Amino acid sequence: MSELICQYCSHRNIGGAISRCTHCGAPLRAAVHKASAAVESTAHVVEKTAGAAETAVKVVAGFPRWQWRALGVLIAVVVGLGVVVARSCSVSSLPSFSVVPEQTAVSALPEALRSGASCAQLSATEMGQKCVIGASHPLLAGGIAGGKELTFSTQVSLPASLSDTIRRWRAAGGTTVLADGPVFTAIGPSATVWYADTRSGLRLETGTFTGKAAAQTFLTRAGLVR
Repeated sequence: MSELICQYCSHRNIGGAISRCTHCGAPLRAAVHKASAAVESTAHVVEKTAGAAETAVKVVAGFPRWQWRALGVLIAVVVGLGVVVARSCSVSSLPSFSVVPEQTAVSALPEALRSGASCAQLSATEMGQKCVIGASHPLLAGGIAGGKELTFSTQVSLPASLSDTIRRWRAAGGTTVLADGPVFTAIGPSATVWYADTRSGLRLETGTFTGKAAAQTFLTRAGLVR
């Protein structure tokens, strides 16, 4: 049977399962040694962890300054490329077409027609411009507009809208189509001129002429057909 001696009162305690002195209650040497071993083990783990952390800090801190700068530049380049790719993808997903801005619709007209007409915005709520050619202007020589001034409207339309307009013109009864390609030109049933350029989005409609022959004469004089 084991015997443990109290380190405080020197009382002899018999029995291996006793952790405190039966005489004074002080911890016996075996219990103290066990607790000390546990404390030493914990301290060793903490010391090893602290040493590993210190090593990691020294390694990182030991990087040359130029490496830190190179890493910063690399990160900036990667972020920049990401932004460029995102923007290019979003832009490339949009439909592309060539459309003349609204304010240049009149400037897109042939020179003869542009110089012979006075144009103004239709209204604050309507797109396009309304143009007038004086009755005595050479474009209307021979009374092709019945001796009166001629009005026409012009605007720039989006491709889908312009395609719908051309389909409507083409389907109208009594329409005389003169050109049906990138440029659509026709004389309507009321002897009006219909003109659409799908490349620029330019659309033009005139008032009435004295007849289809007169309307075709105007188209030639205005440079809308060749």
